[in-house]
Amino acid sequence: MITFKTKDDTAVLVRSTDDIDAREFCARLGISKSARKDLQLPERLKKNQWNTIGIQNAEQPGYCAEPAEIVYEDETCLVAYKPPGILVHGDGSGAPTLEERVNAHLCTSGFPFRARACHRLDVETCGLVLFCKIPFLQNFYDEQFRSQSVFKEYYLLVDGTAGWKTKTVDAPIGRDRHNAKKMIVFPRGKEARTIFTNLSCKSGRTLLKARLIHGRRHQIRVHSAWSGFPIVNDPLYSEAEKTGPLALECFHLGFVSAQEQKKTDVQIGLTL
Repeated sequence: MITFKTKDDTAVLVRSTDDIDAREFCARLGISKSARKDLQLPERLKKNQWNTIGIQNAEQPGYCAEPAEIVYEDETCLVAYKPPGILVHGDGSGAPTLEERVNAHLCTSGFPFRARACHRLDVETCGLVLFCKIPFLQNFYDEQFRSQSVFKEYYLLVDGTAGWKTKTVDAPIGRDRHNAKKMIVFPRGKEARTIFTNLSCKSGRTLLKARLIHGRRHQIRVHSAWSGFPIVNDPLYSEAEKTGPLALECFHLGFVSAQEQKKTDVQIGLTL
């Protein structure tokens, strides 16, 4: 087990429950070759002692007027709540981003490194987003998303009354060549599977829970609409009148934290 503690903007303290060399340390945490170039590693990490790892060229968090809402945080990562209508990170337009707000929180708390998002949510979607706080651990978290080992669940409110308790949609997704902003179910698209659970029905609408097996762009929105249940207030996949923000929220993330390499489960209650 490996534990981290931030020292300052040039170093991190690391403690291991067994004696390991630098190569084994990097292998266990999936530290990329490019990230190693900015590290000053001891030849060996001494068992049950705090060892210093030097860090070069690390970006510092910047100030933002509106800090993020933090749902979970440890020394290596945090989970923030993204409200609808803002980007996770910048697209060059200068629009406000969740990443700016997260780093405002870190700046205010005195944390020395700039955090970066490990995944994205659509700008219209609200909910939980995971950020890596220590630069050389970015690949540790990114790899969990690449390997699809992160557990992700969403709440969604849809138009229509679903007559089933559970439904698995296994339909590949590709770009709509007639509309660059949209995705469609497409035979030669990328593999995509979503598991829907019916939670309740009322007034011609159904509250669903969706579990993502894959994480394609707009996957839940496309699969839900394709199944005949467009999400309420979806500007792309619903023809109904829009009366508010998109009724889609990521409420559950399950992942392994680099801090002690422990399974971490973060959930919030329904806010739709």
